[in-house]
Amino acid sequence: MVVLNPNNWHWVDKNTLPWTQEYLTERLVGFKVDVNNDSAEEGAVHSVEISKVNKVAGDSNVSQRKGKPICYFDLDLAFDIVAVVDASADAETKDAETVAGSVQVPEFMHDEDDFEIKVSGLDARLTELVKQQFVPSFRATLLEYQTDLINEHSKYLEES
Repeated sequence: MVVLNPNNWHWVDKNTLPWTQEYLTERLVGFKVDVNNDSAEEGAVHSVEISKVNKVAGDSNVSQRKGKPICYFDLDLAFDIVAVVDASADAETKDAETVAGSVQVPEFMHDEDDFEIKVSGLDARLTELVKQQFVPSFRATLLEYQTDLINEHSKYLEES
């Protein structure tokens, strides 16, 4: 028997982009943040939710070198979001309607925690609410990706 990689000493790479696309869809579609909006004015926002993953492009890999798992990724992500807002200021006839927008993460990288998140397609007031109340939770959820990536794929590399 020939041992090609004794003690997992040499580089072993695994492309994890397909898993990443599935992971982000399962984890983030339906991700919802209730908005704390005390305003009784017309257009009060109740929640913001991710409705669709539009784009997952770039590189995502888990590697092993000298028996230690490492990951590196550089992703360009885009999501559709929906904000639920009151259609009228009249308390008796409050009808909720949805307003669509999008969130882009142009450079989601393994070595960066403070990555840019762009919000578009909403008016200025909604954009500001999304940035203040949705984006922090969204960022925290995205930051779990690296740990989940290593946990899911390092077990397969250790067996090689």
